[in-house]
Amino acid sequence: MTKAKKIIVIGGTGYAGSAIVREAVKRQHLVTSISRSEPKEPIDGVEYIISSTADNEIMVNGFDVVVGALSPRGSNVGTLAKTYENLAIKAAVNDARLILVGGFSCLRPALGEPRMIEAGGFPEGTPEEIIVEAKENMDVLNNLLKDSTGVDWLFVSPALEFSSWTPGEDLGYYRVGDDVALFDENGKSAISGIDYARAILDEIENPKKHRVHIGIAY
Repeated sequence: MTKAKKIIVIGGTGYAGSAIVREAVKRQHLVTSISRSEPKEPIDGVEYIISSTADNEIMVNGFDVVVGALSPRGSNVGTLAKTYENLAIKAAVNDARLILVGGFSCLRPALGEPRMIEAGGFPEGTPEEIIVEAKENMDVLNNLLKDSTGVDWLFVSPALEFSSWTPGEDLGYYRVGDDVALFDENGKSAISGIDYARAILDEIENPKKHRVHIGIAY
């Protein structure tokens, strides 16, 4: 049996964060969630801290794994990259692993090609907030790629179809790729919240990837 780890999830009541929290508790890890909002469906065994997620208020000492599941929306717009940069410093000092939920557009369409956000490949009519979110996720990744703290980081991009609007099903499997987007035989890129969370917890319990950008999809 895997030894229980102390895991803190920043943004633990959002779509990705709540799925990760639920899967971590299911596996009997010790979980703390920090978010600005109350959970819609509190999970037994989770310590919920309702607080601002500003970087100067997040304490990670005593935790084995720090999961960042914030979205650059609302009051986080323009602050996420700095928040995660400071979180990386704290994780490094406390010898904690840092796992961040990334964005699909940070992936490459093919080996050796620019990342999708770098190529500016947004369909006409894409909402401005989606573009802003993608750009800030890329800022987060760029900071990690030039990190000098030595923190054991992992930036995990979900598939294109990954949201509360397209929750998907619990299929019980997933694929792990590098920084090139994964598609199925029908050209679809999707992953459910639970299977994405399953991939995160499998990596926490059996670390295989270190200081790299990976993608999760069916």
